[in-house]
Amino acid sequence: MGRHGENIYKRKDGRWEARVIVSYSKGGKASYRYLYGKTYQEAKNKKKKFLNEAAVNTISTNNTNQMKKIFGELMVEWLKSRKCSIKESSYANYMNLLEQHILPELGTYYVSEITTDILDEFLKKKLLSGRCDNQGGLSSKTVVDIRSILLMGVEYARNQKYPCKVENKLFYPRNTQPDIRVLSRSEQQKLEKIIFQSENPFEIGILIALYGGLRIGEVCALQWKDINFEEGFIHVMKTVIRIRDLASNSTTKTKVVIERPKTTCSLRLVPLPSFILCHILKFRSNCESYILTGTNNFMEPRVCLGKYKQVLKAAEIENLTFHTLRHTFATRCVESGFDVKSLSEILGHANVTTTLQRYVHPSMELKKNQMEKLQKISIYSQNNRQN
Repeated sequence: MGRHGENIYKRKDGRWEARVIVSYSKGGKASYRYLYGKTYQEAKNKKKKFLNEAAVNTISTNNTNQMKKIFGELMVEWLKSRKCSIKESSYANYMNLLEQHILPELGTYYVSEITTDILDEFLKKKLLSGRCDNQGGLSSKTVVDIRSILLMGVEYARNQKYPCKVENKLFYPRNTQPDIRVLSRSEQQKLEKIIFQSENPFEIGILIALYGGLRIGEVCALQWKDINFEEGFIHVMKTVIRIRDLASNSTTKTKVVIERPKTTCSLRLVPLPSFILCHILKFRSNCESYILTGTNNFMEPRVCLGKYKQVLKAAEIENLTFHTLRHTFATRCVESGFDVKSLSEILGHANVTTTLQRYVHPSMELKKNQMEKLQKISIYSQNNRQN
């Protein structure tokens, strides 16, 4: 029995057969490549590998007309057209999603065959069971990213005058925010005790994230020249990120790059409290040195995360993500009556709604204090005051 839409079938001899369109005759008849495996998954993996290599190198159907344009070929063509206009990390991420998810399942369709229903079904499937390790579905964010890529590819197809039946209104997964953890006041005090007693420049990065809300990549990219001690702010204008290395002569799968932050709003000035500036001034080095290392060599995020976990262990705090510091910063600001618009700009958000929904997590203590304010309107409270 074949799997719907995949062109993978179980043969009478027990083997699984995967079919891949490799070319078309002048009359439009398809020629296939047959790939075999002892199991369904083995045949699927062989098909996936073949499709990735064929699509990326544009091996397939140079003789196709407008009606016979292969969707996988079109998507790779679209991505290559964007290479010079997007960040290197974005290009690598798009290519990864294309190869891992879109090409294996949609790559053999004609552009003219792709419909809104087909893409909706594909996106829903990815949400339920789309992980490459077959351990469940992809996150809502990843499915949204795949959806965006498909829509950009569809728009490219229209601009190139290919027949396209897809509407712009595609399935959009409901965004489910994971449970967010912030440091309690006592945990923050224990962490700060370790930091302020340390002579290691690395702990300055933790302090800046805790009192400035910077992301881990932004902290790794900070140099001393980015801190204006006279004016009292940090200029956030770059981030360190590890991405897939797409160079044909590369000997490694990934590489580390320094580039501008994820959005225009992330390019920002972050003021720091005077007591933080006073403390870190003692560690100040030459302007080209990176803050975390004290040298001209930066620290990459995964190394930073490892050192951060060691600091947490020393403070006897459970293992938490580095992003917890950013969540904690935002929450403490709101607890202290911080102006939300200013906080949103400090965090580098495009709007206040993002700040409130994603990063602001009032403590139970603050909630109780807010609830006590209702006492002022209570008849019971007014009667007691009169008595």
